[in-house]
Amino acid sequence: MTRPRLFPALILLLPVLTLAASLLIATPAFSFLPQLTSSQPDHWNLTSPTAFPMWDLNPSTSGAHISGSQSVAQVMQASFGTWTGAPNTAASVLRGPDSSVTQEKNSPSNINLICFVCSDAPFGGTETLAVTVTTTANGPGASDGHGGTTQFAGQIIKGDISFNPSTQFDTGGGTGQDLQTVATHEIGHFFGLDHSAVVRAVMFPFAPNVLTTLGYDDVAGIASLYPQGTPDVATGSISGKVTLSGSAVFGAHVFANSTTPALAFTNIRKTPIGTLTLPDGTYTISGVPPDSYLVVAEPLDLPVSDSDVSWASEFNQAKVQTNFTTRWH
Repeated sequence: MTRPRLFPALILLLPVLTLAASLLIATPAFSFLPQLTSSQPDHWNLTSPTAFPMWDLNPSTSGAHISGSQSVAQVMQASFGTWTGAPNTAASVLRGPDSSVTQEKNSPSNINLICFVCSDAPFGGTETLAVTVTTTANGPGASDGHGGTTQFAGQIIKGDISFNPSTQFDTGGGTGQDLQTVATHEIGHFFGLDHSAVVRAVMFPFAPNVLTTLGYDDVAGIASLYPQGTPDVATGSISGKVTLSGSAVFGAHVFANSTTPALAFTNIRKTPIGTLTLPDGTYTISGVPPDSYLVVAEPLDLPVSDSDVSWASEFNQAKVQTNFTTRWH
């Protein structure tokens, strides 16, 4: 199945209050916002001999609006490196041969196209900077498009990234939208991450001018999908349940916010780490470094809404619950 992911070109920052504290325990469930297939987080099979992730760049920028001191290939290499170089993750990717494909609809099943001239991609408007379309398996035994078969539901077998040709991008030293910022976000989708409701995360759905360094929330996500055998930094998790008048609250944004200046990671921005509650109201925030935290529960009612993360549809629900106020203790 395919799922387009859009990255609009506006950022809105609103203050939030603070809610519930909980305690560190072992790790299950969803500690970040993954893309889901059959309720399983989408991710590449890094042990596959045929469908190992590889990106194939069409280096053409003819007709696109790109300026700056670096080539698009250099920017893509740096953006992929941001994720594969993150702490606690074994995420990996290779660069494949360059491609001459100029339309998303003509992208072969055996390449993962990165394109700056694919005007047919499902942008939906000029405000969308880029879109990532991933193809995942519904279960084991399907063709992986590379001569092999899939091993699990949610296995990503193809990921194409198209940048809107109508957007003025800059690769360094100019005034356009920073290309590496957008590429880093879209590559998060390529690896299986959905949008985050944490405002300062790279995977937040609205684009700042420049943001190329991962936050704690981003690291928790990529490390959960592709964990190291022995993590660089030991982490724990925070679990709980959000209820309203005794009933489960589905789709509440719950995040852990550090109360100290302690830094667990090098060259990673210290941000909250968040997730959304499941239909039974439970949540687990994993990838949490040792520290003191306040745990906040807030409705998903702007700046990020359910339409930005598609959480309700992932669980065949009509909508998430937003009829409550931000809580903390």
